[in-house]
Amino acid sequence: MIVGGGKVGGYLADQLIAEGHAVVVAEANERRARILAEQSDALVIHGDGTDIDVLTGADIDHADWLIAVTGQDEVNLVACELGMTLGVGRAIARLNDPRNRRTFSALGISVVAVTDLIGEVIERELEAGALERLMFLGRGDLSLIEVRVEATSEPRQVQDLDLPPGTLLVAVMGDDSVVVPRGDTVLEPGALVVAVTRLDLEPKVRDAIAGRR
Repeated sequence: MIVGGGKVGGYLADQLIAEGHAVVVAEANERRARILAEQSDALVIHGDGTDIDVLTGADIDHADWLIAVTGQDEVNLVACELGMTLGVGRAIARLNDPRNRRTFSALGISVVAVTDLIGEVIERELEAGALERLMFLGRGDLSLIEVRVEATSEPRQVQDLDLPPGTLLVAVMGDDSVVVPRGDTVLEPGALVVAVTRLDLEPKVRDAIAGRR
């Protein structure tokens, strides 16, 4: 069972179905649930994955896995807790904010974080100078954030962004790609950008990437 029928949940459902698994997806947003039901072979339930009735109605106690992949850590945490209480085989959650990792670990919930995946990309793709910069930032008040480029924003090159010093763009994620950005990389509306910056610079970085006026 997958809790969260957005891009991540929908893609994961299709992958698992292609491998021969039976998949149920719980999505709280009616429009997203309807779209996913039309596009996927998964059984899609319009309902909140933190609702006991939704989980029991989906026979969660017969599921091998509950995978919570919404964009809210608190939702993923509660869904996994309830799933384990109701008898699911195993539970795993998408971790959106690295600062919440300790909470998940204390409750025995395994997580998959974009920061972990991006770390692998960094090791493979980033040049030595950028890695040194990351190591330097890591000794201070480092913050790794995800920022969605606003739909109304014009496409812009990374080199044209008004980013404060001490900020590094780690990855740009589109619908089906992840790239390590360079100066001429174009940020399209709707793209998800992962950045490393100081905690006190977060608001300015978010505004610059999102394209807010």
